[in-house]
Amino acid sequence: MEAKELLDSLDVGILAMAPDWTIAEWSAAAARITALPADRVLGQSIWIAFPAAKGTELERVFGDVLADGRPRTFLAPAGAPEAPGTVLETRVTRGVGDHLAVAFRPVHEELAPESRAAQLLSALEAERRLYLQLFSSLPTPALVLTPDGQILDTNSEGAKLLGGRDAAALRGRALAEWAPASQQGMLAAALRHAVTRRQDVALSFEFAGEPAREVRAVVVNVDPVRAAPKLLFLALDVSREMLLQQRLLQADRLSQLGALVSGVAHELNNPLAAIAAFGEALALDPHQADLEESAEVIRSEAMRAGRIVQTLLDFARQRPRIQTAVDLGEIAERVLALQRSALKKARIRTTVSVPNDVPAVAGDPQELQQVMLNAVVNARQAIEGTGRPGQITIAGRLSDHHVLVTVDDTGPGVPPEILDRVFEPFFSTKPEHGTGLGLAISFGLVRGMGGRMWMQNVEGGGARLSFELPVDAGSPDATARAAGRPAAQRLSLLVVEDEEAVRRAMALLAKRLGHEVTTVGRFAEATARLAQPGARYDALLVDVHLDEAHTGFDLFDHLRTEGQGLEQRIVFTTGDSISTQTRDALERADRPVLRKPFSLDDLREMLERVTAG
Repeated sequence: MEAKELLDSLDVGILAMAPDWTIAEWSAAAARITALPADRVLGQSIWIAFPAAKGTELERVFGDVLADGRPRTFLAPAGAPEAPGTVLETRVTRGVGDHLAVAFRPVHEELAPESRAAQLLSALEAERRLYLQLFSSLPTPALVLTPDGQILDTNSEGAKLLGGRDAAALRGRALAEWAPASQQGMLAAALRHAVTRRQDVALSFEFAGEPAREVRAVVVNVDPVRAAPKLLFLALDVSREMLLQQRLLQADRLSQLGALVSGVAHELNNPLAAIAAFGEALALDPHQADLEESAEVIRSEAMRAGRIVQTLLDFARQRPRIQTAVDLGEIAERVLALQRSALKKARIRTTVSVPNDVPAVAGDPQELQQVMLNAVVNARQAIEGTGRPGQITIAGRLSDHHVLVTVDDTGPGVPPEILDRVFEPFFSTKPEHGTGLGLAISFGLVRGMGGRMWMQNVEGGGARLSFELPVDAGSPDATARAAGRPAAQRLSLLVVEDEEAVRRAMALLAKRLGHEVTTVGRFAEATARLAQPGARYDALLVDVHLDEAHTGFDLFDHLRTEGQGLEQRIVFTTGDSISTQTRDALERADRPVLRKPFSLDDLREMLERVTAG
């Protein structure tokens, strides 16, 4: 019979320990007694088999037998979670080449219950079970370490923190394996100092296929009376907490941005409204043909600036989700206007291809703007990463009662192995710049509007983000109604606007449309005008903010109290952001809003709509 077969046939567990304290041989009985198969212990530290014995009598016995060669026998708990409640009679003998032969067998059941040894071992086992229960049930990661950082034991949360399957897979390994090189010296120093004094450490843990985990830990010596201390490493994974703090900081900055933009919107949009109106009037003046080009530039740039302010307001403002018809081409142009400077700096050309026959989609304009903005920003960053000029193409087409939108870029594309993960929350290919939330949020927004979104690489390089949204069911009806409206007629208008330049500009545009216009600047002037005998106005253009004491809603309430129905002829105008209070007041009034700056066509369409009924 071969020696290996002979060892495996014994009821006594046999192991051979090499001079470097790793397990060189492991018998079948050893595997049966400890519930540790040979493939999990061979070549590993001896403490993978006896984790609870590190720094105890067993370690001293190993050292003594190696030193003097005299065999020794003693009783000790197995100490492995795989063999709870097991007490071993262990004999250690020095063999050839400074190898130690360790023979052990369970003896707990063989001791007489009334013996002193049995009572002591029972008490020891009770304490050990309590320790294991407490250690295993901790809701936070906990590891038991040697002062040099070797892992003696870990609970299930600790194994998860380090990406291990279970505690057995981690025993005997060095904790520094998971720390970046720049932090290993700090970790080693903290563990050394923890022998005599509690240490608080903050470090990162890294392992393949997962983002780094930020950890804050307390390290204390839980066995200070022994020569070989044991350190308890209690950890808290603060990665999500830090990410939440970053999100809260970004939300706070966004809130501040919203407040800032809201504060300056009125100051910007009112002069922009005047500039746009006078520029458009100048461009239409046949006696100023030589100034037509300059006037058109003034008008178009004022309108573009107004759209940018409105886009910022829409993005920053919190409001309930709405469902309406949305022109995707307009959304694309607004997003590109916001990104114009960044795209120019990155040497990126843009193309929007949304034909006129592509119908409006049913969705939320602000949410669709966020989806489009995320897509364009991701495409821009992908191209910037190449260091070369590039192209972003936004296209839309009708596809089986849906509108298909694609955003193509000429960047490096998405690695195939992560293509199916790009919509996962917190997954990012650019951790220093990205949050891993943009595409995940966009995916949810599109799905919430009844659509779907996917990502693919395009032939020849680059990536394509595609999403489908349902066609707005009311679009054909709305077109039909628009086609059946009566022709524009001469109207009598009252403009109530506190800023003189804007008041003059509105009057100028209205007169261009052939209407008769009366203008006033304050609440009292408006009520006096409306109270004059024979006063008749087809529509009232009323600014939301009139003077220090009154708003446009005060005029609306005043007219409603009179009971003559004039309040139903009001069109509110505003260059301000719409706060919660203003939005509620507009909903109660149920009147249309003309946002500044507006064009001649905007004013024509609004007046036709208001007076059509």
